[in-house]
Amino acid sequence: MEKRILEETIRLIRQKGFSFTMNDLAAALGTSKRTLYAHYSSKDKLAEAVVEQFIAEMKQMERDIYENESLDVLEKVKKMLIGLPQGMELLNMGLLSELKKYHYEAWLTLDTFIKEEWTVVLELLNECKQQKRIRNINPDLFVHMYIGSINQVYDPEYPLKHQFTTGEVLESIVDVLFNGITADEEVDAT
Repeated sequence: MEKRILEETIRLIRQKGFSFTMNDLAAALGTSKRTLYAHYSSKDKLAEAVVEQFIAEMKQMERDIYENESLDVLEKVKKMLIGLPQGMELLNMGLLSELKKYHYEAWLTLDTFIKEEWTVVLELLNECKQQKRIRNINPDLFVHMYIGSINQVYDPEYPLKHQFTTGEVLESIVDVLFNGITADEEVDAT
């Protein structure tokens, strides 16, 4: 039942944001509010469970990429930098603002995860440096530049959000961060 509750909660968040009510959720599930409260004592606890599930899914995706032996170290970093944020599409900046406003503890958990859970990426970037696959850059600075870039993508006012898919934007961000903007040879800019 908890799995169904979380799935329906995510559907309602996509539809209404965090403004849905427990009545909305109970009606969508065809159950009573009493049943919901038997599993989650409050809407705050439900929001925390959604965030915890989301974080667990992101960590599993990261683990799957890390353990994929068919990828070299640089491909792993790129896949993580493109794939993990795509998994975050549910949480655009508008929803993050609502989460912070209405369910602060859940937001704090997510914010901490987004800002601090870069251990694997940093480890892989350092491995790339040792293998001379990337230049001698500061991996922490690289990650902060990347976080700043993806924060723009999830901003509801992001000017290019209707021109490109999130995946296209993320691929471009990773391409520019990894390859810069200069060409190996002269290109026609027209």
